Amino acid sequence: MFASYIPETGTLHSAIQAEPLWRAAFDLGYPAAVWRMPHAQELNLLISIQDGIRQQIADLENLPACFVIHPFESPSSGESYILEGDVLITFSEDMQLLRLTNRLGEEQPAVQQLFDRAKQLSAQDEVKPVVWNGLSRRSETDPASRAHYTQAVEKAVEEIRAGNFMKLVLSRTKPGHYSKDFRPFQAFLRLCSAYASAFVSLVNLPDRGEQWMGATPETLVSVSADGIFKTTSLAGTQSIKNAEGDLIPPKKVLWGQKEIEEQALVSRYIIECFKKIRLREYLETGPKTIRAGNLYHLRTDFEVQMKEVNFAELGTVMLKLLHPTSAVCGMPRESARTFIKNIEGFDRSFYSGFLGPVQMAGESALFVNLRCVRLSEGTATFFAGAGITEDSDPMREWEETEMKCETLLSVLT
Repeated sequence: MFASYIPETGTLHSAIQAEPLWRAAFDLGYPAAVWRMPHAQELNLLISIQDGIRQQIADLENLPACFVIHPFESPSSGESYILEGDVLITFSEDMQLLRLTNRLGEEQPAVQQLFDRAKQLSAQDEVKPVVWNGLSRRSETDPASRAHYTQAVEKAVEEIRAGNFMKLVLSRTKPGHYSKDFRPFQAFLRLCSAYASAFVSLVNLPDRGEQWMGATPETLVSVSADGIFKTTSLAGTQSIKNAEGDLIPPKKVLWGQKEIEEQALVSRYIIECFKKIRLREYLETGPKTIRAGNLYHLRTDFEVQMKEVNFAELGTVMLKLLHPTSAVCGMPRESARTFIKNIEGFDRSFYSGFLGPVQMAGESALFVNLRCVRLSEGTATFFAGAGITEDSDPMREWEETEMKCETLLSVLT
């Protein structure tokens, strides 16, 4: 259904349905991102028409309204991928249009083409109802993949016990497939329904021929409109169910020494970053048990009143210091990155990087890109990792990565 909508910038006849607009952007080759913030109901859709994707340092204080996505292995220049918000639309939980900003003007031919294409796709869906088509997964475990991962964990444990590392984070991929009928936007909506506490996103990167979708529980950096900086320490993992399949209440979750120490290392890493910039006025809360999909984690929250410490650039400064955190890399950081690159055997790409909206109504929120899948040419690649300490058991770490992949697979297949 279509209607006239009058945003602040003028009158624009626009689609009020989110998915046809997303598919129109995909068909026309426009970079786009749709996301839902943790514990929120509104969906936000950004389409970058004029400049496509550009690479730029993520200076949170000076960027325009945009969506940022950054790889795990930062380029030598340190630049992020920036999707500028030429068209920004907010939808309510029941998909009613709430706000629309068209930075380019309603007479811009590319904007007209975008909304015309969305109208065509909406009409097609009215004739042929949308049918959910999930991803398909391999039914059996790949022995070679499991052997490679468990051997990598064994090597990591040896290095940690030798005193070369305090912690390492090793990841792996899990393959799947999707047909031409698969509707990524419908999958995104399913994730929003399943994981209320996560940052859920779907990003189209046409220059790379891929889309990234995920539901991540971990905030890297956030800056509110009233100047409150936040970051979190998230580590330690266990299933929300016991061996009998019954749900374990959060208050009855028991954490082992390995998980407690793993999470404490990440918290100490954040505090060390504060010390580097001589910042002592912060509020630390936790650790506490939190649920993320089918898993429990330990989380500690850190908060700074930026006006009180007179540090307006704290978001950007801490972003540079934190990424990649020890929760996705290891300690010492630089030698851990080298070890990971040499032993994992694949390019993490945007997995364990960061992504999120910047300067939306004066607020920025970047999240670690966990629990994610890359969609490209019919192949769905799931990513998951586990923190390795001297007490790690290789098969238990493999099982942890399987549980993390299941966070998405259970919803999308």
